[in-house]
Amino acid sequence: MSPKAFSYTAGVAFTAAGAMCWSLGGALVRLTDNLDVWQIIFYRSLTVLVCMGIWLAFRFGGSLPARIRDAGLNAVIAGIAVGTAGLTFVASLFYTTVAEAIFMVGISPFLSAMLGFWILRERIPPITWVAMTIALIGMGVIFYGNRGGGAFTGTLLAIYSSFCFSCYAVLLRWGQKTDMSVALVWNAIYLIIISALVMLMPTGLRGTAGLESFAIGWWNAGAVVIMGAIQLTLGLILFTIGSRSVPAAQLSLIALVEPVLSPLWAWLVANELPPISTFAGGAVIVAAIVIQALFSAARESRNARRQRRSEPAYDRP
Repeated sequence: MSPKAFSYTAGVAFTAAGAMCWSLGGALVRLTDNLDVWQIIFYRSLTVLVCMGIWLAFRFGGSLPARIRDAGLNAVIAGIAVGTAGLTFVASLFYTTVAEAIFMVGISPFLSAMLGFWILRERIPPITWVAMTIALIGMGVIFYGNRGGGAFTGTLLAIYSSFCFSCYAVLLRWGQKTDMSVALVWNAIYLIIISALVMLMPTGLRGTAGLESFAIGWWNAGAVVIMGAIQLTLGLILFTIGSRSVPAAQLSLIALVEPVLSPLWAWLVANELPPISTFAGGAVIVAAIVIQALFSAARESRNARRQRRSEPAYDRP
């Protein structure tokens, strides 16, 4: 059975709300005390797995195994894609500032548009191209104001994160006839396994290895639980719901709400003060998202009116 469909406007609202949850990630990472990326990923993913297990069991009960089978391999790959996107983005924050890392997220809508056209044959309206270009300009303004302090490694990690997220957006659309929420379970399992292996085994990816790596303290535990429950679980659920009625390119465009708000939270929580260009670029990105949403909502309304006017014609003898 296909999940409930929503209007385009409702899909935009769900997607934007999910991106707002994601935007808390940078600030929450800054609140942790002496944790590395693998510890954060492990406990954040463990929280996601617990929260998603409770939520899916409440929604589907005994039919949950059937839902997982229906979603199939597509959900597994989607979970791995968004898991890798989250892992590499968190890793990039350890090499550069929040504001600099998020610039590379600006290429995500373009990647999603190309992948969506190639795989899903989703037509890309001219207004979407215009909005994506405006958004990229806004990201460029943010990057220009923060140039000079970032590391090349952080930039590469952020670019790869954008590519993985674009794959996730397209896979959500590909599997929209099934309940793609189960992808979040695979996402959590994948990251728990990867991070646990790195923490336990001497891989060279971190300074020490062993069971002592799992001791993080109560303060850090609280921060990563909030990351897993609010930033990731709630954010991914809302974004997945929105994907039912929003094309792949527009999903990634609306997701730019995350990099717009991330520096603001980092400033308020961790006193990581971004320059004025960050807020100026953010305003440009918000304008692009609003333009896209208004034009698309108006087009949907016109199509609905035309459909209603044509319906009586089919009833005539």
